Amino acid sequence: MNGQTPARHYYKKLVPSLILILNCIQFLSHPTKADPILLAFVFAVYLAFIWIIPNVASTAVSLSIFIGLWLLTDFFWAVSGQEQGAAYFLIVFLMIYAAFRLPSRLSLIFTACLIGGNILLLSSQGGSLNTIISNISIMIGLYVFFSSMRFRREARKEAERNHAELAKMHVQLEHAHKELQKAHAELQEASVLSLRYAVLEERTRIARDIHDSIGHELTSVIVQLQSLPYILKSSKEDSEKVIQNVLSVARESLQEVRSVVHQMGRSESMVGLTALRGLIHQVEERSGLHVSLDTAGLSEESWPPNVSETIYRILQEALTNIIRHADASHAAAVISNDKSHLYVTITDDGLFTGILTYGFGLTGMKERAEKAGGSLTFSAVQPSGLKIELSLPLMTTNKEQKDEQR
Repeated sequence: MNGQTPARHYYKKLVPSLILILNCIQFLSHPTKADPILLAFVFAVYLAFIWIIPNVASTAVSLSIFIGLWLLTDFFWAVSGQEQGAAYFLIVFLMIYAAFRLPSRLSLIFTACLIGGNILLLSSQGGSLNTIISNISIMIGLYVFFSSMRFRREARKEAERNHAELAKMHVQLEHAHKELQKAHAELQEASVLSLRYAVLEERTRIARDIHDSIGHELTSVIVQLQSLPYILKSSKEDSEKVIQNVLSVARESLQEVRSVVHQMGRSESMVGLTALRGLIHQVEERSGLHVSLDTAGLSEESWPPNVSETIYRILQEALTNIIRHADASHAAAVISNDKSHLYVTITDDGLFTGILTYGFGLTGMKERAEKAGGSLTFSAVQPSGLKIELSLPLMTTNKEQKDEQR
């Protein structure tokens, strides 16, 4: 029923059926030249047509039924010999129904044939010119009126259908936008958590080393110092041995402390690279974007905290922009350094071809790089894609290394 309610579907059948029945009763109640039985039969065929034609899907079959009814009506008209009456009413009724049921071009051709057939019948029955012109004018006027009604109805339905589709698309876009916002928030949260987990893991390792090595040696020192007063009373030689042993253990503990602190410094500097790997892993798992990290040109991995944070945030925002806007399948990050600078290059195979709009994300990346004393540039990749080049100074790192050596 093409989405129509059952009540509306039957309404479209009942109204024309009632019109046929009322006119059939009217024509039967007045004396005519037509046989009442033949007249009732023709009207009964039209009633059956009203209830059958909506269920016919094929246009060719529908047109064949319309032509059959037309021939039956012309036969009835020829037999009854009426210029005006039931036959003419049925012809007009058939024309109006064709204007609603048949495709517009077919309905126009069918109406032209009906008008031509009426002219021939009226001429053969000796109809006057005024009668012929009147009948043609009435049929043309009715066809134009009901065809315009049909066109307005179809235009209204098309507008309603387009409005419904637009509303559905709007809802889908809003849903997709919310999903993207949710995914972006989850990605940022996961990135922060990965950095925290890396730091916590390193701190746990350092705490375990302190407990297992330095704690054991300090316990030995405490035990020997507690026994020293008794040894001093009994033997001077033994007491000297204890003192030397305590000093040796204390020196070993001091050396162990220095070793752990040195490892802690190295671990804190390595947190930056570990966090970058964790960020890339999270992005690949959550978005499907393949991201490669190349550190072959990295000869020095000791970064100051501000450099580590700057690289992390810029890579995070770059990957976020690639996921949201680039429609890329692959991204690559290359990290290298020389004696004075650290270099990061981020590329993708997205849709960018040279027209760049500086939004909040790109502007924030550039400001973050400049705040750290570096620079950030954007350029196109052939045949398509975006290249981000970051340069950061490492003077802070070199100074920290000299302080550590001292």
